[in-house]
Amino acid sequence: MTDHSSFEDRRKMAQELKEYLADTTIVYFKTHGFHWNVEGQNFYSLHLMFEKFYEELWNSMDEIAERIRALGEKVPPSFAELLKDATIKEAETPPTASIMILSLRDDYVQLAKRAHNIGSLADEQKDRVTTDMMTEKANFLEKAIWMLQSTTTD
Repeated sequence: MTDHSSFEDRRKMAQELKEYLADTTIVYFKTHGFHWNVEGQNFYSLHLMFEKFYEELWNSMDEIAERIRALGEKVPPSFAELLKDATIKEAETPPTASIMILSLRDDYVQLAKRAHNIGSLADEQKDRVTTDMMTEKANFLEKAIWMLQSTTTD
């Protein structure tokens, strides 16, 4: 826990992380669902790429939840409670491979922006642990965005 941060700063940071966790959870499940349902001539390469992405997102969820606890707050105890804070929407049906790529790219852009914003807030609060963690998250997301964008011609 960051001893130099006020209770209010820690609580605000934890709330930002809860919202990020909720969106990451949606994107994790979307990525995993797309992994299961992708079809077409690029099936194998997309299947593998989506797998690498959802594995990274899964690990990210655990790190974010543990950081929330380190800041002195509880993580939502249920999936329904967690998702109340989500701003990214779930996929209703499995789309075509090209739409999967664009959908994930857009979701990862949203998550990367949010990671940068949380990192900036953490930096203002002199919370180096959260700053570093969000820089790491943004780095993964920006690389994933590049890979997704490079996979499509749109």
